[in-house]
Amino acid sequence: MAPQNNFDKEDIYVDMPAGVNPNELNMIHATSKQARSWQAVRTAVTDGPVESNTLIGGTPMIDLSSLLSLKKDVKIYAKCEYMNPSGSIKDRIAGFILQAAIDSGELKKGMTVVAATSGNTGAAIAMACALRGYDYVVITNEKCSIEKIDSMKAYGGTVLVAKAGLPADHPESYENIELAMVSKDPKKYFGVNQYGNQNNSLAYSRTLGPEIYSQTKGSITHFVAGSSTGGTLTGTARFLKTMNPEIKAVLADPKGSVLWDNFVNGVPEDQLKVGKWEIEGVGKDSIPGVLSWDVVDGAQNGDDASSFYTCREVAEKCGILIGGSSGLNLHAASVLSGKIEKGLIVTVLPDSGIKYLSKIFNDKWMDQKGFTGNEKKAEDGEIFWKSSIKKL
Repeated sequence: MAPQNNFDKEDIYVDMPAGVNPNELNMIHATSKQARSWQAVRTAVTDGPVESNTLIGGTPMIDLSSLLSLKKDVKIYAKCEYMNPSGSIKDRIAGFILQAAIDSGELKKGMTVVAATSGNTGAAIAMACALRGYDYVVITNEKCSIEKIDSMKAYGGTVLVAKAGLPADHPESYENIELAMVSKDPKKYFGVNQYGNQNNSLAYSRTLGPEIYSQTKGSITHFVAGSSTGGTLTGTARFLKTMNPEIKAVLADPKGSVLWDNFVNGVPEDQLKVGKWEIEGVGKDSIPGVLSWDVVDGAQNGDDASSFYTCREVAEKCGILIGGSSGLNLHAASVLSGKIEKGLIVTVLPDSGIKYLSKIFNDKWMDQKGFTGNEKKAEDGEIFWKSSIKKL
């Protein structure tokens, strides 16, 4: 029996403020021409068999307040983005970017898709290419876990592993390898360019933002997210602020990333100095073109040890295996909960701890890196707010 898709196009899932076109808020899966809300997607899943691309988005939201919130009147909710089919939040952008390129004629049959990635986008692009019949080459670096490298290979394409820690302008950095391949043979290669492609943030404005607003019934007060491409933070915050300008967006950034100094200290991009950090998929050695500081209100400077400790704590007390960027987000949300009197903080759990069994959940690795026992209490953390903000 062929998979069935039962979607009601009129299924609108948020109360629209004046001046907002409800058609623009419908979730559009880039793997299909059919527009549908995420509730309709989940209804189809429970009603019977569906196509695999239907599983993107519509992720559950869990309440972690009892474990992480420092005040009883502050709630902390988290979106389980690891439940997307390739295992991460990046499924939201992969199909969206590819379908936009197909529709515009930029990506043609017979071309090979090329993507530079810290890991999760590579697996998501690989999956999206497999669904559409395109060959792919994904380029990551040596910092990427073996689990993520293997997942990128599993869909049948090519994975290149570049050196880690190279300057952003080095020709052998993983981003520049993508650019060089596309520049050399633009008729053969289509570059995803996730760090500069505006369809990255648009995918989140169309999907993640509406889901969060709907699942919280519009009561969200703060959105917390780490950033690498800038898509999740920028796109989601932009949508949420369209619905309610009072919602605050907070960057969670690991120590060593240049995003903190650029946002908090105003250090010009050409003067930024890159440090080192172990959390994968967040933080950056340069300022990505997708990131827009105009929708960001505050920032929290996290660290490896506290992020990984949070991952382990959530596993041991909540039975959920999450990746390092999830730990970074949750620690920042916990810090934030101690700085406001009441509210609803929402963050994302970008990927699963299954991808980091050889690292975060490996005692030997944690000891060798010096992370064991060096976590910081959320009570001691700080949030930087833009000077224009008068009250939280």
